[in-house]
Amino acid sequence: MSLKTKRTIQIVIRYTVLTAVGIFMIYPLLWMIGATFKPNNEIFSGLNILPKKATFEGYLNAMKNYGGDINIWKAMLNTYSYVIPAVIFTIVSSTLTAYGFGRFKFFGRSVLFAILMSTLFLPQVVLNVPQYIMYNIFGWVGSKLYLPLIVPSMFATETYFVFMLIQFLRNIPKELEEAAKIDGCNEIQTLIKVIVPMLKPALVSCALFKFMWASNDFLGPLLYVNNPAKYPATIFVKLAMDSDAGFAWNRILSTSLISILPSIIIFFIAQNQFVEGISAGGVKG
Repeated sequence: MSLKTKRTIQIVIRYTVLTAVGIFMIYPLLWMIGATFKPNNEIFSGLNILPKKATFEGYLNAMKNYGGDINIWKAMLNTYSYVIPAVIFTIVSSTLTAYGFGRFKFFGRSVLFAILMSTLFLPQVVLNVPQYIMYNIFGWVGSKLYLPLIVPSMFATETYFVFMLIQFLRNIPKELEEAAKIDGCNEIQTLIKVIVPMLKPALVSCALFKFMWASNDFLGPLLYVNNPAKYPATIFVKLAMDSDAGFAWNRILSTSLISILPSIIIFFIAQNQFVEGISAGGVKG
């Protein structure tokens, strides 16, 4: 067998395996999309993706108001009214913190960095009670501006992003910053004009992670949002599950699909930068 034939066989096997794994991974999403067009009694009758008799009943029901206070579109607007600020503040605060730890030497730096990294091992469930008490004292519980969901992002609370950006910073030559200083840039100007453009893949990855985590957060809004008119999409999807009248699964799946569409679209738009940021951030320079 020639070398060319061996390579051809290897490529065929490789792409066959990748295709099979890809179909296996994407099948639940395709089934979900198909199920939104199925009558409620057909959804669990088989594994077929395509409906036997397509109906828009699920989407029509998904558009209905809940208790006259909220519908899926208002819930989506509520969601991104705090998700987008949280993403922006997280990126800014994490970049500043990573730049400080990655490029400056100061007293107690090692101790502070060790404390910061130790918070990675602290589960969120441990923080829920003290955080709720603190935000309640501040008068933030039930805030119309979603303060408990936005303000913490201003203080680099996502330790994983700080660590990821520090790792990425180690791949950036310090000579570039020295050249910027020779040209008259101070530290902030160097950060904005030199470091941030080179951190773009890592920043996109952090933004995507935060966007998906904040969009899918259920416990945070459940604790801090007490006005049905301000509920985000995660809680609205839960409200769509009416256990008294029975589950209208096509409505639930339609509501779920509408709520995750922005995350899917944004991920596919930025997937190249996302993959580059993840791979580069894990390599120490």
